[in-house]
Formats: sequence, structure tokens, C-alpha cells
Amino acid sequence: MSLSIKELIVEADRCVACGLCLPHCPTYRKTGSEADSPRGRIQLMRAVAQDILPNNTRFNEHIDLCLSCRSCESACPNNVNYGALVDTTRALFIHKKSILPALAKPFIRYRHLANIASWLLWLTQQAKLDGLLKKISPAAKLLPPIDKPVTWNSMYPATFQRKGAVSLFLGCAGNALDNQTLKASIYVLNKLGFDVHVPSRQTCCGSIARQMGDTDESSKLVAQNQLSFDQTIPVLTTASGCGAGLNDYLPDHKIQDISAFLMTCDWTTIPIKPLNERIYVQDPCTLRNVQKSHQAVYTLLKKIPGSDIQALPGNSQCCGGAGAYMLTQSDMANSLLDDKLTTIKTNSVAILATSNIGCSLHIANGLREKNITVAVLHPIQIIAKQIGYGV
Repeated sequence: MSLSIKELIVEADRCVACGLCLPHCPTYRKTGSEADSPRGRIQLMRAVAQDILPNNTRFNEHIDLCLSCRSCESACPNNVNYGALVDTTRALFIHKKSILPALAKPFIRYRHLANIASWLLWLTQQAKLDGLLKKISPAAKLLPPIDKPVTWNSMYPATFQRKGAVSLFLGCAGNALDNQTLKASIYVLNKLGFDVHVPSRQTCCGSIARQMGDTDESSKLVAQNQLSFDQTIPVLTTASGCGAGLNDYLPDHKIQDISAFLMTCDWTTIPIKPLNERIYVQDPCTLRNVQKSHQAVYTLLKKIPGSDIQALPGNSQCCGGAGAYMLTQSDMANSLLDDKLTTIKTNSVAILATSNIGCSLHIANGLREKNITVAVLHPIQIIAKQIGYGV
């Protein structure tokens, strides 16, 4: 949600500066600076909003360094809405910046243009030209091998006895770089008796634009999604970053992480093949702190006979992905990633389940650079395979 300046000041005043948030803040743990802690940033936000401090480069740097992981919200005894505070601050005070040129925005906003971009990426990889692409744009190193782009149907009917209907949110990054998870999601939902609607007018959730302080763009994306989805049926997300953004800015819709929704379904008639493997689960911050659905992932994966489901140690710390953060704040993002990679190596992780495309891209890229072989998969991909997907 967005606040006015007056509302920002009122919300900031609710912070009692108790400090319980400090050990939960990734940037504070790294820098030890009060200005890089939640309570420190809140004091800065309020002071700038009241014209006590100037809106200068130093202020911008402290706000930009925030990952918006919102771990502080989970620790706050006064339930201060830090997410709204930082979103509003970025919209009102942080100098507008973008990792994308203005001409690229339509390719994010409109799905038919996004599909063209996906085809170009896929064809580039098929032609073995992705090395050249990485030289042109360093961000291209994050790209995984992608599947052939999909032209989505407007509806996928239930395979067996129909039990209901849902809408599937594609997401811009998910649609372009991880359509395997989206296809697996449709397969599982159809098997469980649900029609899956894929609204053609849906667009990006707006979270990256919001993180950049581009409130005009994020508002347009929210408005487009508002009109695209039926409010009477659940809207399921496979990327928790998208789910968090939709949860905050589409309150009239039934937004759910797909794993949480699947735990409300009847699985008694679905045979699940055993998998005698240890699967570590990485909790995305947005799933844990905003959607509060991270436990559903463990419960879902434990349905697989023979599997050993474990939380990745240090799950309360952000991996550093955080949407565009891995590109705009690469030093801090990589410092946080190094901690995660050390944990993965120490625990000899072979399969890592994560429910956010940003975490997946960031961690998988770090693993590739260190020549560590780990299968980084969405939990839906794992469960889908065990009930026959791709066989």
C-alpha cells in the first residue's frame, strides 16, 4: 500500500525504536550501521518527510541499500508496516532510476511484446550466441537455459472431476525464464480437479518498478492486473515476490502462493512416486515475511514418500536476490549470496527447492560461478514430476 506524507509520518511514529528488528536485518548485520537498520531507516524517512534532514545522496544510499525483505515486520512488536514506509519513501523521495530504458517498459507491460522478447532470448541461446549477449549486458549472466516460449491458452480444464477454478499469475520473469514451473503448476492443478484460467491481459506485478521508485509505472501495472483477474476465484502465484506485491496492492483479490493453495486440496486420489532424496528448502523472504506461507512448502514436499525435507540453515537471512537488487546493489547482494553458497556447500546440498524466481536466478548463478552442482527447482516442479509430469 502507498501512503501520503502525513500517513508516512504517522506510521513512522509507531516505531518505538526497541531494536528487536536489528538482528533480523541483513544489511545491518553486514554493515553494523544504525542507518542501515529498519529503525534507523524509519527515523531517516520521518526526518526527511518533516524536512528536518535533506533528501540528499546519503539518504538515498541508505534507502537503496534496503532489500525490502521485510524480516523486520515479523520481529516488530508494534506491527509497523515497514513495507508501506519504504515503498512510499522510494516513490516520494528517492531519485527515479531504472535498470531498463523507457523503450523496454512496453515489453514488460504487454504480454504479446514480452513473448517476442522471450522468443529472442530463446533463439539467442539456441544459436549459441548467449556468450555474446553476456558481453553486451552483464545482467545476461543471470539467465538460465530457458525452455521454448509458450503461447498460453486462456483456460486449461481439469483433467478429472472438476472441483473448482483458479487463475494463474505468470509474472514477467517467470513467463520468460521459468515457464517449466508454470506448466508444471497447470499440470498439478488440473490433476487435482481445477480449471486453470490464464488471463491474457495480465502483466508484471509492478514490484521492480516500485523498488526503483517508479510509482507511475507500478500504478499502471497494478491497474491493469486489477482489471485482468476475476475477484471470485483464487489468483495463484509461483513467484513469492510477485505474490507479495499483488498481496499488498490487490487486496480485493484472493492472492495465494501455489504451495499454500495446494495444501487445501484433496490429494487422496493422487498417487505420488517415492523419491529417496534429501531436499533442502530455501525460504524466500517474501514468502516467509509477507505471504507467510513458507511452511506449506515443507508440508507439500513431505507428501513425497521417501523424501527427507530439510530447511536450509540460515533461512532467515535474505539471499540477496530481492528483485532488481542483485543488479543495482551487487556488492551487498553478492556478500549475502556468499553466505548462502557457503551453507549449501557445507551441507552438501544436491536439491534445493525455492519458491521465488529472483532467489532461484541469484543462487543458481552463484553456484555456476563456483562450479557447484545443485539442482535448483521450484517445489511445484518436484511434486509434479512425482505425479507424472514430464514422463
